[in-house]
Amino acid sequence: MSLVLAHISDLHVSRFGEHVSSLRSRRLHGQAAKPIKNGAPWEPLENVDGWRIERRARELRLVDELGTVHQRRKLDSSGEDKLRRELAALVRERLRTEHGRLAAQLPSPADVERLLDGDPGNTNLLFCRAAHQLLEDRPDWILITGDVTDDGVGYDLVLAALAPYVERGRVLAIPGNHDIYDSPPIVVPAHARKGRREKRELWAAFARALELPGEGAWLRELDGALVCGFDTCVPARTPFSASGAIADESLDALETALESAAPGACRVAMLHHHVVNLPFRAVGLAPWQLGMRLRNARAVYDFFQRHEFRAVLNGHRHVGYRYHPNHAPMFVSAPSATLGCRSGSAPRPFYWRIEIADREIASVRERLL
Repeated sequence: MSLVLAHISDLHVSRFGEHVSSLRSRRLHGQAAKPIKNGAPWEPLENVDGWRIERRARELRLVDELGTVHQRRKLDSSGEDKLRRELAALVRERLRTEHGRLAAQLPSPADVERLLDGDPGNTNLLFCRAAHQLLEDRPDWILITGDVTDDGVGYDLVLAALAPYVERGRVLAIPGNHDIYDSPPIVVPAHARKGRREKRELWAAFARALELPGEGAWLRELDGALVCGFDTCVPARTPFSASGAIADESLDALETALESAAPGACRVAMLHHHVVNLPFRAVGLAPWQLGMRLRNARAVYDFFQRHEFRAVLNGHRHVGYRYHPNHAPMFVSAPSATLGCRSGSAPRPFYWRIEIADREIASVRERLL
């Protein structure tokens, strides 16, 4: 009998499917609606499902119920009525892809593709596409290596889309920096920001739904495999750093647990931050990358060697690669399941299909999403 694991990462689901930290467009990410100190105030024109269309001089803007501005448009020769209709249509587009609405009524594969035609970069829709593909491929387990959300919002959509696996307790997940670290102040409006404590509470609720601990390291015995989940979301003191580390107490606790674990099982580790870099030369330990690295990568690398791990799965970089140094585990980095692979080598996002047979890694293959 073989065991098939689906390794997927960096889903980045969010409120409406926007990616708050990509700095691509104010239209997507929004900004706080602030009062005008000098000049004319914004005049309410229309309420569309709780969102406001407002006008000031020759400009219109769209503000949601939380006070985030989603679009500002200058009036042109086409007139105010046409611009108001376009902003009202944008409200309907945003609400259609809101995580709670999608979770309550999951779109079919055909509906997902239709919606993506009009909003091809929407991460909520791209995650729905990925979930449909996973359910069709039918792996034994789904392993998610962090950044489940873009800023702590949207866990309900993940639970709903993967419900057949969640209900059988066959989803394993560890957090990423986007799930845990403070909201980035430069790109997230003040009223929408979340601190680490609030994000930890949100992650803990999601983890409970998966029957997993809310923080720290854990073990899960599968049929022929032993999966170890590591929480690498230990922020650096450096501002704006996305780096991580595995706490010494987590390594110490697993050291003891692994010594008493049943021998012979194929050992697989899950963590968000990468232990080795994209392998241009030698081992390429992660400390080469400021702001992104696993800060205690050398100690973690030695830990995995010492305990004879067969595979180490990570996300974080949005780059898909496999690297298997001599006398060491195979390091398998997954790209973002919604934002793609930064290497540009894959036409679409993908996940890794890992087959374990006779307690060894039998194959590791890409599956397009």
